[in-house]
Amino acid sequence: MKKSPKDILHDLQRERSEASFDIFFSCYHNHVLLWANSIVKDPDLAKDIVQDFFLDFWQHKRYLSITTDLSAYVYRAIRNAALKHLDRAKKMVSDESLKDNFQEFPLYRELDRKEIIYTAINNLPEKCREVFTHCCIYGKTYGETAEDLGVSINTVRTHMTRAFRLLREQLHPALFLLLLTRDICLETN
Repeated sequence: MKKSPKDILHDLQRERSEASFDIFFSCYHNHVLLWANSIVKDPDLAKDIVQDFFLDFWQHKRYLSITTDLSAYVYRAIRNAALKHLDRAKKMVSDESLKDNFQEFPLYRELDRKEIIYTAINNLPEKCREVFTHCCIYGKTYGETAEDLGVSINTVRTHMTRAFRLLREQLHPALFLLLLTRDICLETN
């Protein structure tokens, strides 16, 4: 007789036995494997995600904290794990792409990169450069910058938008990305 998700969860929480986990595993494994594969489109990766889920679920006794529907919990956990993996993979591809872009330009050593970026910043129009320097180099907020320079916050935003547009046009995409990712700019809002 097939047990309902509610009964399976009840058994897990009450018995905490391997037998109750085996029933849970056999009931959900194939379904969530298909679910994970439909998200990541890679059977081996889907197997890893599902295996990691079941291992974590049992070792950390996740079943004890479930107060909602077991099926909803399981499918949501698998979906979140799969999406998290896709995000990590996307970031890795992005990081690899950035490395590849720098390899295209072997002259871009660390000092060269900084020099090129700061030269581009120095080429900004005077007020634009002044606002950009206050916000990004000195780490001041838009409000502090507005107060220091005697302008409105909207003027600061306008100069920052213009600065980023001009820098994007002047710099190689890899260097512009480096400008953004190296936390030269501490505030972007």
